[in-house]
Amino acid sequence: MIIGRSHLRLYLLFLYLTVAILLSSCASTSLTNAWHDQSYSGTNSLDDVLVIAVTEEETSRRLYEDGFVAKLAESGVRGVPSYSLQISDIEPTKQAVQTAVAMANARFVLITRHLTTDKKQHYSPPQALYVDPYYSSVHRYYPMAYREVRYSPGYAYTVTMVSIESNLYDARTEKLIWSAQSKSVDPKMSKSYFDGLVNVFAKDLQDKKLL
Repeated sequence: MIIGRSHLRLYLLFLYLTVAILLSSCASTSLTNAWHDQSYSGTNSLDDVLVIAVTEEETSRRLYEDGFVAKLAESGVRGVPSYSLQISDIEPTKQAVQTAVAMANARFVLITRHLTTDKKQHYSPPQALYVDPYYSSVHRYYPMAYREVRYSPGYAYTVTMVSIESNLYDARTEKLIWSAQSKSVDPKMSKSYFDGLVNVFAKDLQDKKLL
């Protein structure tokens, strides 16, 4: 069976959409670096945590802070989202942070911020497409094979990499006790993305026996 040009275009369109769906489904978040103070390891001592997402985007801030507070609650740990405080916009001063900690009645402070966004363009070269030929006769097979070899067009696509850093401090000593960085591939700023980000950080805290 010989496929005409219109059918070939539909096939190429289907191929393009399939690739696009596969690329979007590859979105994921993973930990790239992590450190913790060994003296806290294995203590499971986290409680009363003030969760601060440093971002000007209020929806993202609330999704992340609420998500982390909910994850802490699963381990029986009380968390307080910074946006819920009377001074929700915490100024970048020691006094402002101390005031926020006091208002939240917190022992620990978790601060999360955006590090980098990198976009890299990739190119997929053209590839040959072969239509199933009639195999019964060489005289039918060869003309069909000759005519129906086509090449799919190459296409360019962009991969976005977002890096996030999260630091945990002991509010009493002001010491850093845990730090981690994540990498997300083609994230969409949605609840599912922030839930995945929270899960990655929380899992490392659990692995370090801090949570």
